Amino acid sequence: MNAHDTPQNTTLADAQSPACWAAETLRDNVLAHVQELARHSENKVPAERVLLQLTQDTDFQAVLKTWNTLNGPDRVAAWKKVLGLAEHHAREILPACVQCGECCRQGSPTLYLEDVELLHKGAIPWNAVYTLRRGEPVRSPFQTELVFLLDERIKVREKPGTMECLFLDTSLSQCRIYADRPLQCRAQACWDAGPAEDLSKQPYLTRRDLFKDVELLMDVITEHDRRCRFDQLAAAFRELDATRGASVDQVLHLLAYEDHFRNFMAEKLNIPEDHMELVFGRSFAALVQVFGCRVRTEPDGTRVLVPDRDEASPSS
Repeated sequence: MNAHDTPQNTTLADAQSPACWAAETLRDNVLAHVQELARHSENKVPAERVLLQLTQDTDFQAVLKTWNTLNGPDRVAAWKKVLGLAEHHAREILPACVQCGECCRQGSPTLYLEDVELLHKGAIPWNAVYTLRRGEPVRSPFQTELVFLLDERIKVREKPGTMECLFLDTSLSQCRIYADRPLQCRAQACWDAGPAEDLSKQPYLTRRDLFKDVELLMDVITEHDRRCRFDQLAAAFRELDATRGASVDQVLHLLAYEDHFRNFMAEKLNIPEDHMELVFGRSFAALVQVFGCRVRTEPDGTRVLVPDRDEASPSS
């Protein structure tokens, strides 16, 4: 009989016992247990981090190496040992980055004033960042509820449809710009939120820091911020709710005006399409997702507001 086979007379209860597990089943149960520990761990360390530490543990490696040679009672004892090792590594996180990539999967970094040189020297391309404007709702890594920005931020893009940083090489779980990673990435520590919280008190990078020597462009940005504020869009949606949809034209007018402003000025100033969200921030058409809607363009060119079944979360 193959070591991975289960005897034909083994009951379901027996098959659920570590005594009857194949090595592959052992690995599956280790992963499930680590994920459960991470969900209930007080320090909120990612499961990937715990699993990485566990797999590097020499005692765990010895269990894996000898598993197929163990008899039933010894496998049960070995499994109890693995449970203890997993709980130890969930509590005793090594205070060092092991480049597991989990931080990068939870969101992209916001840039600080010190990061400006990364853009100027090309380590971060200009089309890889965008602006979150003052007043917009975002998800904070330190709070569960939405917060409204008191000042603007510039943020690295995330991969479409995900929260994963643009620069994460998913296949290797490695940062593609690690040597030139932003300040927030350097302060990030999955075992200790303190450094990132301390960093949040430092000055953020803004469009004025980037474009202060281009007076005309700053004038256009200032005028766009004045005429196309997020609170105007939010007020229009409150009115839409109050009128049960009767004031939808007010929302569509704001969307059309903001769209015209950014496209007209982009053409006049030769702003590349992939730089628009850096210069003007997210469009109103993109931000309607915050209110559970999206804009659909009909065949005749008419734009209509419809419920968004795949509502996107605001950026952090």
